[in-house]
Amino acid sequence: MDIKLFLVLNSIIGFFSDMVLNKLSNYKMMNLNTLRPYFDHHSVVGAASLASITTVSIVYIICVIYNLLYDKYLPETNRERIVFLILTFIIGYIADILIYHLNIFPKLKLYYKVVGKGLWGGLAITFSVVLSYLILYSIDDGK
Repeated sequence: MDIKLFLVLNSIIGFFSDMVLNKLSNYKMMNLNTLRPYFDHHSVVGAASLASITTVSIVYIICVIYNLLYDKYLPETNRERIVFLILTFIIGYIADILIYHLNIFPKLKLYYKVVGKGLWGGLAITFSVVLSYLILYSIDDGK
């Protein structure tokens, strides 16, 4: 499987997921409205671009760590996929905590105060990785 395409797919998913969150932050559901100060501070494309860069950076770190363990960047067997997904959630969780403590996105303070740090970052990266992997797998399977 192609690591470059995997990273591009994650970048695209991070971009469009952020656009969806931007729209959903206008409503009081699942505390997504706490993202509104962040989205009010950035343009739609600007915020989505930052999400894309953040997503691809975290996924790249995951792939590098996975490569240290398995001497390849992406999983191929079911067991490897499980390890990759566990690693993805853990690194995403840690990255979300670091983003908070390093104050990388100061306008997310309300969001972190209400929903906490770690869990949603880990889930967001896992969502992107699973969707990217399924797309990549379907592309490779079609060859």
